[in-house]
Amino acid sequence: MPYKLLQENISYNFKNIQLLELAFVHKSFDNKHNNERLEFLGDSILNSVIAQYLFLKFPNEKEGLLTRMRAHLVKAESLTKKSLELSLDDYIKLSKGTANLSSDRKNSILEDSFEALIGAIFLDSGWDQVNMITLNIFNKELLSLSADTEFKDSKTELQELLQSMKLELPKYIIEDTNTGFNCSIEFEGNTFIASGPSKQSAETDVASLVLLHIKKSND
Repeated sequence: MPYKLLQENISYNFKNIQLLELAFVHKSFDNKHNNERLEFLGDSILNSVIAQYLFLKFPNEKEGLLTRMRAHLVKAESLTKKSLELSLDDYIKLSKGTANLSSDRKNSILEDSFEALIGAIFLDSGWDQVNMITLNIFNKELLSLSADTEFKDSKTELQELLQSMKLELPKYIIEDTNTGFNCSIEFEGNTFIASGPSKQSAETDVASLVLLHIKKSND
């Protein structure tokens, strides 16, 4: 059974195995029957599960902090990490051309597949089950949460850092692609480029690259 290990890792056995299979069909492999709808559903479910947890866990915190906490937990890098932890890349079906893309370019595919998996679990079992499984997958991150931590995305952190250095704020150049968006920033004579399924994720990822460059330069 090809999905035996995955189901063991998420502590859930699918009643409808076809839902699980569909969660890993990328649009490049099958333009008609793929995981895009499951990804759409899973994105909403994932945000709802985390939002409910944070709402109950931190009853005295304001909406702004809860929003930053949720964004920190479900950001693109986090979902890519979770996909790799579950070895979802072993199951994803891609066209030959897409399979040959660089690892960075395939990160958005990993993110989408993780969200599609969450959507498939929801359809197969309902809210209570997907809520329990999702919280278990993010257990380590949830336990380490503290209201005293500053949850800033990379764009905000980069803006504040450049302001403190009295440097010009970055200009994000967006380009549409067949798989999402490319975003570039010119900084100190270098061009930094990142890709993502949305403009926001591409901007966040390229801001992370610039931050890493600045921090390495100052070491």
